[in-house]
Amino acid sequence: MKKRLMIALVIVSLLILSGCTKPKEVGVETEAIDKSTQLNTQTFAGEEGNYTVGQLEYVKDEKMYSVYFDVNLRKALDWLRANTKPSDKIFSWWDNGHVIRGYAKREPIIYSPCYEILFTVSKGRWDETKLGPLASKEDVTNVAYALLADSPTITKGIMKRYNTKWAFVARGDQNKIGGMVMLLGEDMKNYLDDLNEPKETVKQKVVFKMADGWPVKGFTLRYEDDYAYIYELAE
Repeated sequence: MKKRLMIALVIVSLLILSGCTKPKEVGVETEAIDKSTQLNTQTFAGEEGNYTVGQLEYVKDEKMYSVYFDVNLRKALDWLRANTKPSDKIFSWWDNGHVIRGYAKREPIIYSPCYEILFTVSKGRWDETKLGPLASKEDVTNVAYALLADSPTITKGIMKRYNTKWAFVARGDQNKIGGMVMLLGEDMKNYLDDLNEPKETVKQKVVFKMADGWPVKGFTLRYEDDYAYIYELAE
């Protein structure tokens, strides 16, 4: 309960600083997903309608993890859990890793950042005792290279190297390219225009195609909704 309260307080503080009134809590729910997993949600009344904040608590390898849970991804994660094998590995950017690992019960290639991109994490910190060890620069760079590839052939090759045929991409991943660009030693100015929007040439890269549900050569789109897409390597 204390952890859920902390999340709520952060949201309240941001709203107050932006000139908004304190949101009113209209619902709290704790749901047991299974014996090792619990989902806590708080619902608030906002000016444009209710919104829900989620927190996932799960145990893996005798260690407890408590992480932010985007409730909009739940249906996609349910599909992933129901339609893939427990032994399947999942290709995805690290931000999605913990919920894939804890909620969908599948092992992502990475579920934490590497040291080199800690600047993309809140306050530039990562508590390894609570959130798990930092990933290797090699693994995170490989995933970044696969996502920012111009050709899906590159993405396929990297996925096969990690023995995975499933790609989980959230629509919000389009906004997470800062760390990817840095790891590849490229200039962000080549990706974003003066309005901080992706340039047209960048929209042809794999992460932008997948995060919009476009057809991607060599992949079959297996699941889609307004928030996430799941692709499978074509045979």
